[in-house]
Amino acid sequence: MIGIEGVVNRRRFLAGAGVALSVGIAGRRAARPTDPVVVRVWFSEAAAAHDSLADRVEGYLGSALEAPLGAVEFDFVPSPVALPAEGGKRVLSMHWPSRVVEGAVGMGGVDPVDGVNLLVTDGDPRKQPAGYARPHVAAVTGAGYIARMAPATETPTVVPYSVRAAATQLLLHECGHALGLGHEHGSARRRDDAIVASPMVGSYVWAPDHVRENQLADESACGESFPRDSAAPNRRLALRFTDCAEQALR
Repeated sequence: MIGIEGVVNRRRFLAGAGVALSVGIAGRRAARPTDPVVVRVWFSEAAAAHDSLADRVEGYLGSALEAPLGAVEFDFVPSPVALPAEGGKRVLSMHWPSRVVEGAVGMGGVDPVDGVNLLVTDGDPRKQPAGYARPHVAAVTGAGYIARMAPATETPTVVPYSVRAAATQLLLHECGHALGLGHEHGSARRRDDAIVASPMVGSYVWAPDHVRENQLADESACGESFPRDSAAPNRRLALRFTDCAEQALR
């Protein structure tokens, strides 16, 4: 049995390892800028039951990252991850990042990479939190919705708002965070009678005022203000990053 002191020391060690992991990864990427970015993907046990999921994840995320990053390599871990639940803050923001950090220091079965360590679960993307990210670590819900999207090669880069599209855009959003992007790298633009939200803004543009104000500044790093929903009744989601987001990724 590990005593209280041992537990505290282990937590401190893992917290420090998390910092070391982020710094170490950033240093290696900077030292080898021509290496492909590796996205290693784990599915929860429930998510792994969706046959089309791997194709959709690679198709949509690869299409969004190819322009700014060039070579992107996907590695799907064959064995599903056992989780205490398919969603919720504890799983997305605590359990998964802890397992990645433990794996980085040789203390668990997760073998992380220098790029993005992505967990996809079958949780409900309509419930918050639907996703989470920290440097090089991302977790998203909505596997069943993503799997039911049409192939990326058959889908326009701007689509009407739907739960499927929102879950797919969430995948881009959290991986963008894992690679260093913030909400300020997004945009929400008027196109005729619609507002088109980019991945790093997503549904925040239509959120209640107190949520929106907490997550979005008055103006993005792209030099644009965020329009209000009342200005355009239709909602659209972009499945590509903005030009300024792509520039930041480069």
